[in-house]
Amino acid sequence: MRNSHWLFPVALATIVLLGTGCNEADWAKMFDSWREKDRQPEADLTTEPDTIARQNTIGPLVNIQGMERNAVRGFGLVVDLVDTGGSDGPEVVRNYLVKEIRRRAEIGSEGINASEFLDSKDTAMVELEAYIPGGAQKNERFDVRVRALGTETTSLAGGRLVLASLQVWAATPSGVLSSKPQAIAAGPVFVSPFDRQGRPSEKVDLRRGIVLGGGIVKEPRKVRLVLNDPRHSVARAAERAINSRWGGSHNLAVGESSSYIELHIPHEMIADKRLFLERMLYTPLNSDPAFLDSRLEELINALESDTGNPNAIGLALEALGKPVIPKLAEALDSKSRDVHYYAARTLLRLGEREGAIGVGEHAAEDSGKYQIEAIEELGRADRVYAAGEQLRRLLDSDNNEARIAAYLALRVRPHPAIKSYVLDGDNLVLDVIDCHGKELIYAQQSGSPRLALFGKRMMCRPPAIFPGVRSDSRNISSQLTADQGDRNLTLVYRNKRNGAISPPIKAPLGIPELVQFLGATPRKISDNEVRGFAIPYSEILDILSAFSETDAIRAEFIVEKIGKVESPGLEREETEYE
Repeated sequence: MRNSHWLFPVALATIVLLGTGCNEADWAKMFDSWREKDRQPEADLTTEPDTIARQNTIGPLVNIQGMERNAVRGFGLVVDLVDTGGSDGPEVVRNYLVKEIRRRAEIGSEGINASEFLDSKDTAMVELEAYIPGGAQKNERFDVRVRALGTETTSLAGGRLVLASLQVWAATPSGVLSSKPQAIAAGPVFVSPFDRQGRPSEKVDLRRGIVLGGGIVKEPRKVRLVLNDPRHSVARAAERAINSRWGGSHNLAVGESSSYIELHIPHEMIADKRLFLERMLYTPLNSDPAFLDSRLEELINALESDTGNPNAIGLALEALGKPVIPKLAEALDSKSRDVHYYAARTLLRLGEREGAIGVGEHAAEDSGKYQIEAIEELGRADRVYAAGEQLRRLLDSDNNEARIAAYLALRVRPHPAIKSYVLDGDNLVLDVIDCHGKELIYAQQSGSPRLALFGKRMMCRPPAIFPGVRSDSRNISSQLTADQGDRNLTLVYRNKRNGAISPPIKAPLGIPELVQFLGATPRKISDNEVRGFAIPYSEILDILSAFSETDAIRAEFIVEKIGKVESPGLEREETEYE
């Protein structure tokens, strides 16, 4: 059966990808939009007390609606498994997939027997779970968790999710899904060889995986300011204040009624929705110059006297705009580290170079109170040249946490220190970082399949072997070896489609070149030479981890920690910003 239908998974996946409006040239930009730490808003926002920072601002007058995360579920098909799939599962899911296969086969292929295809060991019916981020915009991406249905499927590793739509979860008597689809999902299934703390593990559940950044929002969420005491005069005043301070040439706030104001999140703030909303809340309603002068003096005094919440005071100062710059520049001379940081942060957000230098001092302070936060602030200031230079220097730090934070912050802007390669469409993005200091490998487990190599000349130093002695049940497609003194690695590759074992193939010892050699789209160089093997992201991480553990790569291998995994299937979360 595999020989007669092996083209269909590829055609089906292509149809799904085309359906998202993506072409091959778009993938690099798309991966850049899947930030790692994708700075999505939290499920709630602690309400500040009615301090000086909040007095006469929009915050006490409104609640924010539309920022809860939506739990969604769905069903789909994982293809391209090769003997690790299964045909069993709920009949209702099977019937749905049969209809979808037939419908899409009419678009991209002919003569497909849907029932026969689902009976193959190369496919698996799966259940999907995810959280759509609060305030999600159309085409925004998010991770989707995948779980094999039935009992026959043994592994989802190396598979690709297709035919998937996601609906809002609701515990209804007739079923578990309600409303029209809110998102679609597609992409390679990542079955991590690491636990949630980023440690290598032989207790991986091969029947579960994640499609990193595979969810695509189709129904955007409206974000509104809902007035506690509905009045047209207050709604109009808030609308004018927001548009005057933050709107520029576009109106971000539209007063729909006396009860609420609709907010349009600027494109450049999509990844920073929380910051966007905080700025809104601290905007003063009164625009009288005398009032604003008085408020500036009060806020500066509160900051310098170290009373109140300095973060809230900083936000309130930022909401006043450019007039605060001279006073904040004076505050940079303060001996208080809190005052210095928040004064510098506000200046940086207002586009001032002095702010970048001040925040940079905190970013360079190892184990300092504000170090990581300061690095993230420098990353937001992508139009301030000095901020980029501060981050560039931090790539050479001896502090790995600071180095990784600087890399994450720096990659949101084009920078010559980071060269990116998109491998096999959406298999992974490889970032090669030109820096000094100890070599380091950093791998993401959320947001997007992305691997960072700190050191463009990173090498494998034989002896080296992969996989070595293994006690887990993961199927792998590559074996890599090198003896002491060898000038290259030797790769033996198992073709997942026909099971054929390749003759020994020379592979580079340079790690940036090796990752590209293994992960790129296969292409024939000559009758005797092939470049690229489309080896999955998870297996490439497995290889690098094994080489690091045996000192074949003299680089520390750090995997992103993902913490406790929540299950949307338990309940629908409705917590709002308050």
